[in-house]
Amino acid sequence: MAPRTMTTTPPTPPEAPLPRVIEVADLTGKSSSRSLWRRRKGRATTAPQPGRPSPMGYWLTELHGADTGAGQSLRVELSASEDSFAGEPVPVTSCCPCGRPAQTVRLKGPNAGDGELVLTVGDRYARVVTSPAAWNVLAEPVLLAVCQYWRFGSVDEQLDRLTEQAEADIGDATMSVPSTLRKRSRLLATARDVRTLLLDLPHFMEPLTDPYAFCSSDRAVQAYRSLAEKLHLAAWCEAIDDRFEAVDDAYAAVTEKLFEYRNFAWGAALEIAIIVILLADLIFQLWEHFATK
Repeated sequence: MAPRTMTTTPPTPPEAPLPRVIEVADLTGKSSSRSLWRRRKGRATTAPQPGRPSPMGYWLTELHGADTGAGQSLRVELSASEDSFAGEPVPVTSCCPCGRPAQTVRLKGPNAGDGELVLTVGDRYARVVTSPAAWNVLAEPVLLAVCQYWRFGSVDEQLDRLTEQAEADIGDATMSVPSTLRKRSRLLATARDVRTLLLDLPHFMEPLTDPYAFCSSDRAVQAYRSLAEKLHLAAWCEAIDDRFEAVDDAYAAVTEKLFEYRNFAWGAALEIAIIVILLADLIFQLWEHFATK
């Protein structure tokens, strides 16, 4: 009689603990990193996970140890209990403020026993209160929504700077003067910044219209859509579009006037040069005429 074989059920892997902090570094200051968030053929762009670039132009790093002190990077703090953050308001730093008050939203966990996820997000800081089980499922859409919130805040800051600069340069869009040519390098550099932002904006806004390109499951898509609605990201996106259109129109007019005035200046300089040559030739002929008498 053949010996009986006993089958054993493999032990359930231990539940991954919550990271204490996820540091989020901004990559958009490096032009060489642009391919990390711009979608390319043959290279999928997914929602952010620690240890990989986010489609919002950030790099995420999980910190589990004691060395999680505040730095200059964006931060997501996690805890399984709201008591850990009791009495501690979300700090608003002066590094890159988007001018919005901190917002708190709640999201139900994937299973009845998981409870809910509570997200508080401010200018450069976010706090998440949830269970490890819920975080394992909801980390993808939560990080995508938080990174998009911060990216919109960064774009708002860029638009504040560009709008202020456009107000100072609006005179060059209506009537160019000789001083306009002296400012040519700066005007073209600012116009180039506007064009670069124009190329990046569709990538940062795309999850609102096509979340399936950034989430790995239907559940993640639904969670992201819920968070985007609660954080009013679609309305913020429309406001950014309106603000950008005004700045883009201003610098399109500045650039057009700049090239028109440059062509006019070159034409005027050429005409003056021709007149000078003709006068010199006339003077030389008169000198020869009187010198031979």
